Amino acid sequence: MSQIVISGTNETSKEIAFSIAKSMSINICKPVYKIFPDGESYIRIPCDIKNAKPIVVQSLIPPQDKSIIEAVLIGDALQEVGVKDPVLVSPYVAYARQDRIFLQGEPISIRSVLKILSNYYNKLLTIEIHKEESLKYFGKDYVNIKPYVYIAKNIGFNKSKIVVLSPDEGALERAKMLSDYLQCEYDYLVKNRDRVTGEITMQTKELDVKGRDVIIVDDIISTGGTITKAAELLKKLGANKIFVIVAHAMLLGNALDKLLTSGINKIYSANTLPRKEGIDYVDIGPLLADYLLNH
Repeated sequence: MSQIVISGTNETSKEIAFSIAKSMSINICKPVYKIFPDGESYIRIPCDIKNAKPIVVQSLIPPQDKSIIEAVLIGDALQEVGVKDPVLVSPYVAYARQDRIFLQGEPISIRSVLKILSNYYNKLLTIEIHKEESLKYFGKDYVNIKPYVYIAKNIGFNKSKIVVLSPDEGALERAKMLSDYLQCEYDYLVKNRDRVTGEITMQTKELDVKGRDVIIVDDIISTGGTITKAAELLKKLGANKIFVIVAHAMLLGNALDKLLTSGINKIYSANTLPRKEGIDYVDIGPLLADYLLNH
C-alpha cells in the first residue's frame, strides 16, 4: 500500500507537506478548499486514496480553531472513503500550553483538542509540543520530535566559547540536548511568572557568560517577554553574541521588535508557523520525512 501526502489548508502546512513529499519521493494530494460566504470551510479530497496510506499535514496555526476544524474535516473525508490508519502530521499543536488547570474553572484545553483529533487519526506526529506528557490525551500512537539539534546542524555554530541556556529549569532538557551536540556547557535561568498578570521576573544562577556566545533554547516565542528579559540579563553579564533557537516562532504583537532591540543577534526557528521577516527559518520537512521513512 503506497503512501501519499495530503496537504493541509494553510500556507504553512502546504509548505511542509510539499517538503515531506519531496523528501520521501511520494505523491502529494491537494484538497479542494474554499470558504463559504458565512465563513464555514469546505474541503474535498479529489485524489484516489482508498488504497493508500495518507499522511495529512495540518499545522494548527492561527486562527487555531479554523485549523483544527479543517483537520477534522479532512479526517472525516478520509473515513468516508474507508481509509485505514491515517497519520496526522501537525508540526504545531494549538492549545498545548493549557495542559493543566491553573485557576479554578478552567478546562484542560489540549485534552479537548487531542480527543477530537483522535476520532479521525490513528497516529499523531508533532514537533516539540509544550509538554510531551499531554500527548497521552490523544489515546493512540504519537511521536514528539525535538528539532533543536537538527536546527543547529543546519546553521553551523563556532563551538568554542559558547554556552547553551534555557530560560527556566523546565526547559533544561532542551539545553542539555543541544549542549551534548555542541559539546559545550549548559545551564538555566530562574524564571517566575505571575499566573494572573503574566508578569515575568528573572534571576541568574552562577553563570560565566562574559565574553562568550550564548544560545538560548526554548519551545516557543509568543510575546517575547521571557526571551527578551533573558537577553537583557545576559548582556548585563557581559555575553558576546546571543542566538535563539526555538521550535515555534509565534511572535505576537511587537514581540520581534522587542527581541531584536534586546541584544539578540539571530533568531532561528523551525517553519511550523507562518513566516515573518527577521527570523531565520529551517525547513522541518526533511526531519519529519526521515521519521516517516524509517518508522
